[in-house]
Amino acid sequence: MSADSATLLTGGTLAPYLRRYSSPAQLGLKINVYRDYEVEGLARALCTPDLADSPVECVMVGDSYFMTHLGRPGTAMTGPAEEEWALATLVGLVGEVRGAMDKEFPEDRRPFLLSDLPDGTTRNAHRALAAADRFTAAGADAVKIEVSCEDDLRCAEAVAATGTPTLVHLGYTPQRSALGRHGDDLETAFELFAWARRARDAGACGLIVEMVSEPVNQALSRPDGKGLPIYSVFSGRARWGGQSLNLWDAVVRPARASRYFPPTAVIDAADVATAYGPELIADRMRELIRLTLAGWFPLSPRTTLGHRDTARIADTDPWSRS
Repeated sequence: MSADSATLLTGGTLAPYLRRYSSPAQLGLKINVYRDYEVEGLARALCTPDLADSPVECVMVGDSYFMTHLGRPGTAMTGPAEEEWALATLVGLVGEVRGAMDKEFPEDRRPFLLSDLPDGTTRNAHRALAAADRFTAAGADAVKIEVSCEDDLRCAEAVAATGTPTLVHLGYTPQRSALGRHGDDLETAFELFAWARRARDAGACGLIVEMVSEPVNQALSRPDGKGLPIYSVFSGRARWGGQSLNLWDAVVRPARASRYFPPTAVIDAADVATAYGPELIADRMRELIRLTLAGWFPLSPRTTLGHRDTARIADTDPWSRS
């Protein structure tokens, strides 16, 4: 894909970071990172000769921090006080990660820093704008907004209109929707395509799709001058797509075993205080990135789509209304 096509695909906003379009063999990675010592571990992993041409386009400080590091059951907040605590916590983490990234990554190979707008910040456009301002002041290059309703989309449109690079999160949205796979039938697949177009038209410069069917992920990820770059979570693999990896999951085993989590984890949550540091993080991230680049991770999720419906999704241009 030419540089001009890559710029058209992203509206120019993320083009400098999206190395995946420079080679058919390249895969763009987004890594969820929360603390400065985790950035140090990631940077060490990427110093390995076979990973020196870094596939990492984006580092994200996500609200999953509340589940990983703090042990909360989810990312939804209860009441204004919790919402303000969540926002202040993530703003502080963005500042910490920004400082570590500037220290650990050379400027010409530094990923863009994406911050997650936590629950409560998209109650209305005014709150979303104020939260986005706090994140960019702390050092974020872009913000992410979960979109599951019209109000969320209006918030994303308002933030994007200020010039702040805005990515929209579709599919399973942990702050609001029930856990489940999306796009596993033709009706919901085409609904996802429609939401993707609406996010683009609202000014989004990229999408994160979570727990969508693999054929939907693959259709959205195809290079298209009318489309947006995609990072996927628990949605299988897609050529030209971006893959989201969680640094914590690369090291720490989940409370309940899952075949879809990284196979690289070696410690339990009880061992984090004594064992979770830059050296172990570097070792496990190095292995997970290698598995991802080789196509061994992530696994393709189960689907209820039949061959005929899968073929129809593959033949559809998701970025066109026709």
